[in-house]
Amino acid sequence: MTRSLSALVALIFVASSAIADERAAPTKEQLDFFETKIRPVLVEQCYKCHAAEAKIIKGGLRLDSRDGLLKGGDTGPSVVTGQADKSLLLKALKYDEIEMPPKGKLPESVVKDFETWINMGLPDPRKLND
Repeated sequence: MTRSLSALVALIFVASSAIADERAAPTKEQLDFFETKIRPVLVEQCYKCHAAEAKIIKGGLRLDSRDGLLKGGDTGPSVVTGQADKSLLLKALKYDEIEMPPKGKLPESVVKDFETWINMGLPDPRKLND
């Protein structure tokens, strides 16, 4: 019984540590990366259809806040924090199953930036309606 209790306590500690890490405040470097590499692409390529200001929010997906990215749209969450390879957003940017933006594929360097951003934990200072 003691061994089982110890294992349970260890499991709870590991799980709570992972949650705490995900909620850790982003560093200045991470926020700078977002502001210079990610936000401009979202504004230019995505907000017309996936932001509060859109006439119709396509696919029920809002990309104008971190919460919107995590919630996702009609097909589910658009990102899995820290796991770009499991994120629909990255698949869409790679034109793998979904093709976004619809006007044409973004440069590979931009897609890599999004992959890096998702893998670093999605640092994003935006709030809803920001």
